[in-house]
Amino acid sequence: MRRTLSGFVAVLAGLMLAGCPYDSAERLEYRIGVARIGDDYHLFAPLCAGDKLSGVQIGESPYTWWSVSGPRDPAAETAEFVVIGDGSPFRHVTAPPGNDTRAPGLPDDFRVTVDYADGYGSGIGKSITLQLAAVPSYPSGTDPRQVRYLTRPLDDMGDLAGPEEIRAHSDCAGDAETPLRQTAESMRSGAAERAESALLDRAAVNWLTPVTLDMPDSEDIAAHVCDNGPGFGALVAAFGQERLWREEEFDVDTGAEVRQFVGAYGRITATEAIDQVGGRFGCERYSDFGVEYSGIRRVGLAELPGVDRRMLYCEESGHRAGRCTLLLAKGDILSRVVVQGETLEQATVSARALADDAAAALAG
Repeated sequence: MRRTLSGFVAVLAGLMLAGCPYDSAERLEYRIGVARIGDDYHLFAPLCAGDKLSGVQIGESPYTWWSVSGPRDPAAETAEFVVIGDGSPFRHVTAPPGNDTRAPGLPDDFRVTVDYADGYGSGIGKSITLQLAAVPSYPSGTDPRQVRYLTRPLDDMGDLAGPEEIRAHSDCAGDAETPLRQTAESMRSGAAERAESALLDRAAVNWLTPVTLDMPDSEDIAAHVCDNGPGFGALVAAFGQERLWREEEFDVDTGAEVRQFVGAYGRITATEAIDQVGGRFGCERYSDFGVEYSGIRRVGLAELPGVDRRMLYCEESGHRAGRCTLLLAKGDILSRVVVQGETLEQATVSARALADDAAAALAG
């Protein structure tokens, strides 16, 4: 069962921990872990009550090293231990292990995402980015239930935990009075349709090329600034939709990119989700998906008709690129537009330019 929201407010979101100070006495939040046993890499991900395993992806943009979905039987649906690269428990192997010639073996830095279907008709993904050299190794034949798994991202190598420790510090622990995700009973009628209609169209980002996403549907919190996460009281939006635009010769470090996420809330309003993000500002630096960000600053934004709350903040990445995040709320729907530019000034100008279109799409 998932921990209550009140219990999560004081919990440090360990998976996203990087630069902000914290009290070492606080309990860490774990999601999943990876260990090597013999020649195989094993994944442990605690399964929460009512959830079923739906798929696993291994890789790091722009390639996928291994991707499977559709467990074959009930035992596979409720499996918490998965051998990375073994597709036999699954009906669909979208990408066989080492399918990309750029990464015939597991890459030095790799991302693991485990997808679940819940009892409310929606899904959730648990992800972690790890460094291969930091994954602990054990002799062949060792029981996966008796080993310790690497549970933390690149900036915090060496944090190991056993399966029960991971479970006890995961969102599966405690009571489920307030799940991290929205429940079907809390959602307003037509939420999915309103979320989809808030997406920007191609004309709004006509200076970049639209990119087709493998998994356009996703669930996420309002923003990850300053290591924000469910452990800080953030609820995950339902009916998530994503769109992505990039320049044609895209450089992952400094290339121009616009990524939009739209999702719906039921237990709280989208305004409350943005206010929760506002309460996280204050750290000097943090890490998001292995990239360090610093110089976080709020940016003024003109009044936007038809929206309940607006927020714009910008920051600099470790690659010296600029990134700005625009957050808009109307009722139960949140729209997040993240703009990356070669410089902070370019990102700021582009984010402001998109604000009117994003607000108009959200307001309907």
